[in-house]
Amino acid sequence: MNIQLKEWKVKNLSFKINDIQIEKKTKKNSFNLSMGHFFSEENSKEFGIGFRINIKDEEFNILMEMVFLFELDEDVDEKFKQSDFLTINAPAIAFPYVRSYISNLTLQSGFSPIILPSVNFVKLAKKISNK
Repeated sequence: MNIQLKEWKVKNLSFKINDIQIEKKTKKNSFNLSMGHFFSEENSKEFGIGFRINIKDEEFNILMEMVFLFELDEDVDEKFKQSDFLTINAPAIAFPYVRSYISNLTLQSGFSPIILPSVNFVKLAKKISNK
C-alpha cells in the first residue's frame, strides 16, 4: 500500500499580540495539541487528519487548525481504519509542516521564532488508548 500526502491547508488561524512589556526576565508559554481524522465521502482512497494547536506566549496567542489530506493507492477499508497509521504515522508525516509553519509565522511577524517540540506519536497514541 502506497500512501501520499496530497495537500495541506490552514483551516483557521488566530494570531493575537498581547501588550508587549519591555523587560522580561523569564518567558512563560504553553502549547496544546489535539488531533483527529476523517474520511472522504467523495473519494474512497482519501483520508485526512487535522491538528488544533493553541500556543499561549507572553507576547502573543496563536490558535490554529490545519488539515492534511492523504491518498492511498487502494480504498480505505476497515483494516486501515483500525491501523496505527491514522494515529501515529500520518500525524508524524504531517507534524513537521505544522512546526515549520508556526516557526515561520512567528518569525515573519517580528518575534523570535517559536519552535514547537517534537511529538512522540507512538507514546501519545498509547496514552489516548488508555483513557
